[in-house]
Amino acid sequence: MSNMIGSIKGLTIEPTNMCTLKCPKCARTEFINKFPSAWKNKQLNLEHFKSFLDINLDGLEVIICGDYGDAIYYDKLIEMVAWLKQSGASISLHTNGSYKTKVWWEELVSHMDVNDRIVFAIDGLPNTFTTYRINADWNSIKVGIDVCRGNVTMVWQFIPFSFNEADIDEVKQFSKDLGFDEFLVINSSRWSDESDSLRPSNADHQEITWHTNKQRDIDPRCKTSNVEHFITSTGYYAPCCHVPNHNFYYKTDFYKNKDLYDISKTTISKVLNSNSTIDFFNNIETSKPNVCTYKCPKL
Repeated sequence: MSNMIGSIKGLTIEPTNMCTLKCPKCARTEFINKFPSAWKNKQLNLEHFKSFLDINLDGLEVIICGDYGDAIYYDKLIEMVAWLKQSGASISLHTNGSYKTKVWWEELVSHMDVNDRIVFAIDGLPNTFTTYRINADWNSIKVGIDVCRGNVTMVWQFIPFSFNEADIDEVKQFSKDLGFDEFLVINSSRWSDESDSLRPSNADHQEITWHTNKQRDIDPRCKTSNVEHFITSTGYYAPCCHVPNHNFYYKTDFYKNKDLYDISKTTISKVLNSNSTIDFFNNIETSKPNVCTYKCPKL
């Protein structure tokens, strides 16, 4: 495990679980619909975050993303990005991009460069994408795009749904016209059944999932790639961004022994050198946690 510390290649951070959108398949929307009284908005403590990362960040890719929130609503995002860049990290920021001002975007990108990525999640054309990205606002997204163009690498992320799967080529061309550097199609596996109205009809647009089939071998990316290390908006470490999802989290040791993974009380070096974490990685192929058979089945 000490070798894992020295060879960490990337981290993923969810700095907040706050968002202005109400995307139907989002874990945030699903949690609030199921457990409305249990929901609490969270913001990551930046000082705890800094002290937790007692490793060399030079050359590391830090993905600022999340299962529940949109990072641009984190009140200390610009300060976080500035600190990470000063520490030598590269940034990949994932967002829908709604409701921020030109001044805010200008301050953000002033700390970034073309080696950093901003991934705009926009599933369709301006007049269609809010079918899924409910409450999103194209005009303010366009403000962000105009500021980011030429200052960072811009990526248009597109999830195929029933309402947009025929428009992929048109949207890709539209993204090029706006100056995007990449167009990324991400297939989803979050379909309840065949009758789901958002489910794309083309099987090529549906991610295959095996749910929690214990008979299937797994290929745990957290162990093989060493880029999956995750910090939640509530201030806890997890081996990947899927573990803290409420469909899996409460049955994992990372929840049952959560004090061991509280970033205010430890560091990432101590976490990765702890017996509990070492045992998790050593035994993952045989223990096959449900989240792993769902997200990392061996193909």
